[in-house]
Amino acid sequence: MDQPRFTKTAKGSKEIEERSGLLSSVARRILIMVDGKRTRSDLLQAFSLAELEEGLSRLELLKMIEESSGPANSHEGVSINQRALAQIRQMMYMSNQQYLAGQLDRFLDKDFALIHDRAGLEPVLEHWHRLLCDAGHEVTAYAYLRQIKTTLGWSKK
Repeated sequence: MDQPRFTKTAKGSKEIEERSGLLSSVARRILIMVDGKRTRSDLLQAFSLAELEEGLSRLELLKMIEESSGPANSHEGVSINQRALAQIRQMMYMSNQQYLAGQLDRFLDKDFALIHDRAGLEPVLEHWHRLLCDAGHEVTAYAYLRQIKTTLGWSKK
């Protein structure tokens, strides 16, 4: 069963480029993460339920995103070795403590355990990577990401 996915409309893409100020920071982050591949469940890994519902409602109301039932992500269902996930969690935890002042503590302590496949991990890595870059640690973010991809055997993407 395909879960609904969200895609940006032309208006949503324009909003990302122009930053009109219509969106809260949370709604803007949701808009950035909407890529036609992520489902509501995927987005819940980066946002609380209340944030996500409010953000999606606002974005749909403003016609910046639309719901679709497109084909599943090509990596959906590709499970990840639990040992590799534990190593990744540890890398994310260390970088979170050192560079993000614990911003992801709640997520890493509770929600990370819900990740079992590539489709679940990719949006989390993307969000974590963006937080590191936004905090001014681009070089570190790319070094960690390279190490994580090596751990997973993801040589490309």
